[in-house]
Amino acid sequence: MAFYQALIPPPGAGGLREEVEQARLLPESFTFSAFVFGGVWLLYKRLWLAFVLYALVWGGLVYAQRQLGFAIGAVALSQMALGLFLGFEGQNLIARKLLRKGWRLVDVVEAPDLSSAERRFFERALPAGAPPRVVETAPAPARFAPSSAPVIGLFPEANGR
Repeated sequence: MAFYQALIPPPGAGGLREEVEQARLLPESFTFSAFVFGGVWLLYKRLWLAFVLYALVWGGLVYAQRQLGFAIGAVALSQMALGLFLGFEGQNLIARKLLRKGWRLVDVVEAPDLSSAERRFFERALPAGAPPRVVETAPAPARFAPSSAPVIGLFPEANGR
């Protein structure tokens, strides 16, 4: 079974039903095309900053091999590791890009394939018009009102005992 992240567009893209219909489900799996094609895959997915970092690391490895005399095997192994990183983290890079644009993570679906994941997501998201639950990443820090009593130690409610 694979896991899929369900992301919906930012508020204001229409009503709730339209937002759910525009949802994107991203698999939590290895991306073979990112492993094989690397930089081209990053450009195709419009991950510009990731492409710049990828190109700098890749160029640095080629420079190290030609100018500093690193062994070809070590450079090839390093480039393979870079490809493996892209293969494993490619879908997460896409999800982070969408989250920065205001998309919201509303569900994580477990299913054997994409069509089953879509069906499960829509069954959960649209049962009789109920709004989808938005998964919060981190709660807001609580604000405490300053007190006039002096604080002694770590537990002020114990009055310093």
